[in-house]
Amino acid sequence: MRTLVVIPFAALLLGILLELALGRILSRRWKGRLAFIAGLTAFGAVLALIPSIQGGQAVQFDLGWWDEGVGLALYVDGLSLIFALMATGIGSAILLYCITYMAHEETGTTRFYGLMLAFIGGLVGLVFSANLLVAYLCWEIIGLCSYFLVGFWYQRKEAAVGARKVLIITHAAGYGFLIAILLVYQSTGSFLWTSAEMSGAFTGAVFFLMLIAAMAKSVIFPLHTWIPEAMNAPTPVSALLHSACYVKAGIYLAARMYSFGGWQPEWNSAVMALGCVTMIVGALFALVQTDLKRLLAYSTISQLGYILTGLGLGTPAGIAAGLFYCLSHGIFKGTLFLCAGAVQHATGTRDMRQLGGLEQRMPGTHRIWLVAAAAIIGVPLTNGFVAKWLLYSAALTSGQGLVVLLAWLVSTFTAFYILKATVSVFYGRLPDELRGQDIHDASPTMLAGMGFLAVLALVFGLAPQLLMKWLVVPAGQGLGMAWPVEVTWLGLQTGAMTLLTTAAAGITVLAFGAGWVFYRLTRRARSSDVPVFTGGDPLPEGDRVGAVDFSELAGTTFGDAYRLLDPDPLYMGVWRGLQAAAGWAADRARGLENRAVLVWIVGALLLAAAMWIW
Repeated sequence: MRTLVVIPFAALLLGILLELALGRILSRRWKGRLAFIAGLTAFGAVLALIPSIQGGQAVQFDLGWWDEGVGLALYVDGLSLIFALMATGIGSAILLYCITYMAHEETGTTRFYGLMLAFIGGLVGLVFSANLLVAYLCWEIIGLCSYFLVGFWYQRKEAAVGARKVLIITHAAGYGFLIAILLVYQSTGSFLWTSAEMSGAFTGAVFFLMLIAAMAKSVIFPLHTWIPEAMNAPTPVSALLHSACYVKAGIYLAARMYSFGGWQPEWNSAVMALGCVTMIVGALFALVQTDLKRLLAYSTISQLGYILTGLGLGTPAGIAAGLFYCLSHGIFKGTLFLCAGAVQHATGTRDMRQLGGLEQRMPGTHRIWLVAAAAIIGVPLTNGFVAKWLLYSAALTSGQGLVVLLAWLVSTFTAFYILKATVSVFYGRLPDELRGQDIHDASPTMLAGMGFLAVLALVFGLAPQLLMKWLVVPAGQGLGMAWPVEVTWLGLQTGAMTLLTTAAAGITVLAFGAGWVFYRLTRRARSSDVPVFTGGDPLPEGDRVGAVDFSELAGTTFGDAYRLLDPDPLYMGVWRGLQAAAGWAADRARGLENRAVLVWIVGALLLAAAMWIW
């Protein structure tokens, strides 16, 4: 079983080496196939580890010691496996999608696939490492890979600027993780978080330093502003960044801190507050977007707020809800990004004001999008519904009614902006600008990558007990938590304390079903050319309610909130101040260079005076 722990690293490293060695020989498609095979091999090895972590067990493997307290020690428990499965499983689906998506890219494909495999390997290394120093190394590997991938089209100014912003914000906050590790080492003499002394070293300072690093990585307010700029990357990068690897690294660190020691009540309150604010901010800014990928980027911020809120509850039910939501988000958000990439690939744009009527031209992409859209909204029979319901139930049983109210409010915003995106992209008439183009559906490999994730969203919506039994419950047990509630089909809970929430879930499902039946029985056949009724006069011929209408409505309604909740002007002010200070220092330094003898004399006199005073 220990050998299986090493196989994911070996497969991904071999894939990187083969990409570099055969880059001049292989075609662009074969480079994609090679990367997919490497990712799939790693995924298979991680899957094979599932039986070994049941009952809260873990697989430990020491690869050797470099120095005192510094060793390559691996520790794989249920929590590690959840994030490794997201990295390798969703990553493999994205790599399958890349085979066609990147086939038309004339240069840089060797670099692209090598970095994608290193990106996946970085997260696997982070979650498998028992050594905090090695974990920090993997943390920075993920950051560097994201920098190079976001700036893949570095000739474009917006891509270079976006990559720089990603690196600066996340790397600067990452020093909090490093300082916390050094504080732990000072107290324990070891970098292993599995050591018995770790709980004594897990102080409030260590907690909040690690939390700051996790906030930047997982786009938690107010360290979230880098993620919209990262949308200048190729869409597979955005999908891997948002669903599987980058933003999930911070969530892993937040969850793993339950292994380090007991949390103080105020720590839970702080994490819950950050989660609630983040889910609101992300949803509000998503409402006003007209760029499809930027809308999904802000949606990621909001959804990660849900996950952090679940972890912040601190109860076994809350942590289980947060981890189930984390898995579910990886599945449906990866699907949505890949669909957005297929639309941009076919039309040449992701501006929703220039899209519409793609339902007939891209039927496969349309169907897959609908499944993922239903999941993120929380429609019954999808994993998103189960994730939200578990979170609501955990908050209610913890007495956090305000959390439930805020989460429900944000869910209505989510339904609004996803509906906006769906209508703007797939329904209505095809814009005149697109009528002359040869718009066709995504290729079979692209549809296979998206479709695989969409099927998982349905499977784990119908039978969420599969995830709960084999992954979420062992992860909670590994963190010292017991999961007292049995989850059955459709996410219904059978525990004695969850009778009311189960009954409410049943009523919700019945209401959706009754509404659909009523709609099918009462709707009348209509032509697609019937004008849209807007509450007054019908729209003019050829006009439609589109993305700009929704965005203007939200912008007018929440204008003051947008100005208040955007920290970017503050960050840019600090950035310009640092640039000015650096420029001033450079000017002074150049002046001193011209007076080198005088500088030496003054320096020697100051040094002599200091020594005399001392």
